[in-house]
Amino acid sequence: MRSDLSMHTDLKDEELIQLVQAGDESAFTALMSRYSPRVWKVVVANSRQRRDAEEILMDIWRAVWENISGLRDVGSFGAWLQRIAYNACTRYYASVQHSRSEIPQSYADLTDHIDQDAGARFQETELCNDLREAVFHLPDKVRNVAILYYLELWSIKEIHGELGLAVGTIKTQLRQTRELLRKEFGVELIREGIMSAKREGSKHPGTRIKVIGVGGAGGNAVERMIETGLTDIEFYVVNVDQQALERCKDAIPVRIGVNTTPGYCGANPEVGKKAAEAEKEKLAAIVADADLVFIIAGMGGGTGTGASPLIASLAREQGALTVGVVTRPFNFEGQRRMEKAEQGLQELQGNADSVVVVPNQRLLDRMDRSLKIREAFSLSDEMLLRGVESITEFHTSTMRSAT
Repeated sequence: MRSDLSMHTDLKDEELIQLVQAGDESAFTALMSRYSPRVWKVVVANSRQRRDAEEILMDIWRAVWENISGLRDVGSFGAWLQRIAYNACTRYYASVQHSRSEIPQSYADLTDHIDQDAGARFQETELCNDLREAVFHLPDKVRNVAILYYLELWSIKEIHGELGLAVGTIKTQLRQTRELLRKEFGVELIREGIMSAKREGSKHPGTRIKVIGVGGAGGNAVERMIETGLTDIEFYVVNVDQQALERCKDAIPVRIGVNTTPGYCGANPEVGKKAAEAEKEKLAAIVADADLVFIIAGMGGGTGTGASPLIASLAREQGALTVGVVTRPFNFEGQRRMEKAEQGLQELQGNADSVVVVPNQRLLDRMDRSLKIREAFSLSDEMLLRGVESITEFHTSTMRSAT
């Protein structure tokens, strides 16, 4: 495909898309260059490893080239591209055709394949073999659970059903397994993109804590928690709004409602609820293997109010202690928002083990009347942070005394 980006630099998106619809290959190259950074963030958030993401990105642009002529409203290209990106991720992992044993179609494909993947595959195979050997040499008391969890990729719920062990027992064995594997390999197993600290001297040894900010208010609160240096915690942000997810750079983004919303909920909890239900498997994956899950949200909006109860129920199903830490609206946010907040709070209380409510207006009433709106919301975030810190300390101290 011939590439001449300079001649398309000054074109508006709509003009560029119209040229692509007319079959202009150089315009398509320019369009790829312009939109790939945005698409890449969506793909990374919904793929398992970088190599997969790179393949999915090419699948997306191939689908765009083949279908863009049928796009009637060029102004909706961004949302259309987002849907294609998400669907490509879903199809990639659902399709049996994306096996690692695919046969190249030519010698050129073969050499490219070797150049790109040979080193990574060798390293991946070597690491998998090392893990398999280490797991099979674990002590008898944890080996069966470790084999199912690490090698067969079973969930805790599936292991519970197969072996008849209590969920708490399974989690204890997995914690013991992780410590044994760390000693075996001499490294800390820290996942990329998760705010975590080395376990030596940790305040919360052996306890896996996840904080999930849901919606705009939840995402803002999580961002503040990260800025304060809160460690030994995995941070996630869940939203229907891709731009809101991008603003919280140090948490793991989880986009929901790609196919059920236009990228916003319009302060409608029912839209947020449907968005979460459509991504139930993705949300279940982020709460898996947690001991303590915090659901952080502002009640009264669309995503936080609608999606939080479902996330809480999924966390409880996995056996995690599930705590909601949420806010009630300020009076200036209106009576209708307050009514939605109360309804959402009731649903969350029915799905979480405990819910801590920060009444924003009561906070404001006790503070200086000259407080600005932005300062008021910052104060609310601060109270959410304190709630998470105090509950975490109480939980871990209780766990230590129990052992």
